[in-house]
Amino acid sequence: MSRSFDPRMHAYDDQSRHAGTLYVLMLVIAVCFGGFVWQLYSSPETPRISSPGPYKISPSEAGAIVADPIGPDALTEPETLNAASTPAPVAETPPPALEPAGPPQVSAAPQFAANGQFVAQLAALQSEAAVDPLWRRLSSRAPQLFAAAALDVERADLGQRGIYYRVRAGHFANRDQAALFCDRIRQMGQDCYVAAR
Repeated sequence: MSRSFDPRMHAYDDQSRHAGTLYVLMLVIAVCFGGFVWQLYSSPETPRISSPGPYKISPSEAGAIVADPIGPDALTEPETLNAASTPAPVAETPPPALEPAGPPQVSAAPQFAANGQFVAQLAALQSEAAVDPLWRRLSSRAPQLFAAAALDVERADLGQRGIYYRVRAGHFANRDQAALFCDRIRQMGQDCYVAAR
C-alpha cells in the first residue's frame, strides 16, 4: 500500500465536512420553524373583538327614521323678545359674482430677437438624426409658440460621455424672454432651461 498524498481524497474530506455543517444548520432551522408553528397553534384562544348585541340590526328593530321627531308644536313663534337682546339688522351683501371657469390663463407670448444672446435648451440628444423629429414634434404641439422660433443645434463633445446635440430654440434678447418661453414649454410637460449662446 502506498502512503503517497492523493489530493482527491483530501478534497472529498473537505466537502463532506462542509456538507455536515450545512445539514446541521438546516436541522436547526427546521426545529426553530417547528417551534414557532407549535407556539402559534398551541396557545389558548385569543379574545376577539365582539359587539354586545347582534352585528346587523334590521330597521324594524332599531326603529324607523322619523321625519319630524320634535313634533309640530316646537315650531311656533317665540312669545316675547327683548329689544336689547335682538341684534341690529345687517345689510346683506350679495356674494361676489364668480367668473366662469375657462381654460387656464396663459402668459404672454415671448418675443424673439434675430441675433439674441439667449436660447432655450429643450433637449440634448446623442443622435443628430433625432434632432429634426423632436423639433417637429414640439412645434406641432404648440405651433403658435414655435412660429417665430429658430432651431439652434449645438454640438457638444463631452469626452468619454460622448457627443451630444443640444436642441435649442431661440433667439431671445434677454434672459426674461427666454425664461417666459421655458415656462410655456414646461406647461407642456417638456424640460427646458435658459442658456447663453
